[in-house]
Amino acid sequence: MKWFAFQISLLLVVFPHTFCRGETENPEEKMIYSTSVMSMVKLLEIEESLKANLEVYVQEMQSKLDMIKLYQESLKRETLTTLEEKEEYVANPLNAYPLLRRLNQDWPKWLRYIKLAIATRKIKEMEVHLKSAPNDDDLKVALKGMTRIEQFYDQHADDLTKGFLMGRKFNSKLTAPDCVALGDFYYNQTQYSGSTHWYRMALRLHTFSEGMLYEKVLGLKRKRIYKKYAKALLKESVASDKAKLTATETNEWDNLAKQVVKEDNYENVKMLVDEYLSGDEKIFQEEAARLKPKPSKLMRGCRGEWPKKSSPELLCRYQMDTSAFVRIAPLKLEFLSLKPLVVLYHDVLYEKEFKSMRDIAIFNATMSDGWTYVEFDKKGKPKPQDRVVKMITFQGTTAPFTLSINRRIADMSGLEMRENMNLYLTNYGLGGHFGKHVDYVELAKRPTDFFADYGGDRIATALLYATDVPLGGTTVFTKLKIAVEPKKGNALIWFNLNHAGDPDPLTEHSVCPVVMGSRWTISKWIHERQQVFKKPCFA
Repeated sequence: MKWFAFQISLLLVVFPHTFCRGETENPEEKMIYSTSVMSMVKLLEIEESLKANLEVYVQEMQSKLDMIKLYQESLKRETLTTLEEKEEYVANPLNAYPLLRRLNQDWPKWLRYIKLAIATRKIKEMEVHLKSAPNDDDLKVALKGMTRIEQFYDQHADDLTKGFLMGRKFNSKLTAPDCVALGDFYYNQTQYSGSTHWYRMALRLHTFSEGMLYEKVLGLKRKRIYKKYAKALLKESVASDKAKLTATETNEWDNLAKQVVKEDNYENVKMLVDEYLSGDEKIFQEEAARLKPKPSKLMRGCRGEWPKKSSPELLCRYQMDTSAFVRIAPLKLEFLSLKPLVVLYHDVLYEKEFKSMRDIAIFNATMSDGWTYVEFDKKGKPKPQDRVVKMITFQGTTAPFTLSINRRIADMSGLEMRENMNLYLTNYGLGGHFGKHVDYVELAKRPTDFFADYGGDRIATALLYATDVPLGGTTVFTKLKIAVEPKKGNALIWFNLNHAGDPDPLTEHSVCPVVMGSRWTISKWIHERQQVFKKPCFA
């Protein structure tokens, strides 16, 4: 096959030479933008300010006018005036990821390029803005988000660079530096088969007029991408071999892979890569699809491949028997599962309530990073895994929306809220998701004071969808094979403990990566001890 023939040819080219090492740096802790679409609105403001300062500087530096104006052209986008327009713009990962990556990687290099001639007042202003730019940690979170979108929904690098997301075309695109950053991310995770497609896309895009900008200002020379691509192909070939290598063979292959970066090999490597790139992109996609492992149950659920459940017991009706209020104003109820009980209420959250909460979260700048909690340490405390969202806790009974939403959750669930009025407002970021988990914590395995202030384990969970999500963001129950798409105003409620008060593992659930849109939710965990006289017999 041509795929392996290339690897063998490359092996013969690089065999005689030696190699050198590379180093990495630890990033400084700063605010993370990419865990929330709303937080990324700030990035638009930063880049808009940088563009304004750049315009003034261009007028002062005629000698660099052509080069800088070329960059200005690549930054053009439609005018965004309202908060909703800005949120919609950064809700598209093909806008959000390049925006974040540019501010992290490109703008600091542009600033150095400009300062070669003269440091003006405008440059000082740009330096101030860049102090708030995304750091390397933030870019890593964004790269994880992009790779989640790619892997969970079986997206091709070629389609993403052209503005296609899950079969829909958008007026957005990725550039060669965007592709290189994704390729580097995969390569550094030793996921070589993921990196090769992005390096190939980078080479295809680097031939456009922006190629001069990449080389002159960003230092991204085409030669460098050739070497990265060839090295990744060789590593991919070794990784795909199912035969286990000895320690000696592993060292030999590692040494061979590092020879690709040697200058003496470049012309031969370039010739082989150019021949490789002459092939139809569909051939590469077909080969990649053949080598991909089967999608997990979770991925299939996120792709909408689970059959829709149908049963005489799973019906829709009006809820009229949990409180005096719902007898007057019944709620639309849909049963999704009876054991465990999982129900979906329709049209139960008001836009005014959500906007009141969102405005407090945004204008008081009180949202913080939320993490996935998959494992517990020896003391029973959850260990954070990945930053995935930004969230804020609303406590007490002073705000009208806190009271009204809690009353409605009580009406829907038939449970008691008064001893725990907390609500959690959450906004997902670029490719934001939540991995498989359960909401109960099995108190028998935890310290005696675990959840003491809350009154026991989480008997039930209420999840209110505050916005529509055009693509992705589905809540899936992996063991029940139930998928619930976020729809503004709906509320999903399920019971985590069975009638005996024991944890129910069938309540395992996950949030699929958000592809397009700003996923806002209001969630609540309802604890068991205050429900002694309230717990329904069918839970």
